[in-house]
Amino acid sequence: MTEDKFKCRVCGLSQFPDLPWGEDGQQPSFNICDCCGVEFGYGDDGLQACLRLRRHWIEVEYCHWSSPKDRPADWDMPAQVRGIPARYKAPRDEESIRIYQEASEPPLSGLAALDAIEKPGR
Repeated sequence: MTEDKFKCRVCGLSQFPDLPWGEDGQQPSFNICDCCGVEFGYGDDGLQACLRLRRHWIEVEYCHWSSPKDRPADWDMPAQVRGIPARYKAPRDEESIRIYQEASEPPLSGLAALDAIEKPGR
């Protein structure tokens, strides 16, 4: 699909009018995705790398935007992830979407996660 060449291979965000991987899909721009933060040509240089980054971005980072000011107020994460170019989709994507949707709040990380482990029930 023609519009696929404008989409991030990790999160599906359209980069239009820029081409993350050039007209031929082989020459990376080395730009950074405002959504998932991948550097085109560095972190998304193969299917397995894209799948690993996507799972981390959804399930660990809870879809944190690399550039929060650019996140649309009506952002639709499931639609964006479902729009990932077909070659870079994974059977596990729907499960990751479900995990994201069912989480009531982002998982704790860093010192907050350590504090919760050390002081359960708080």
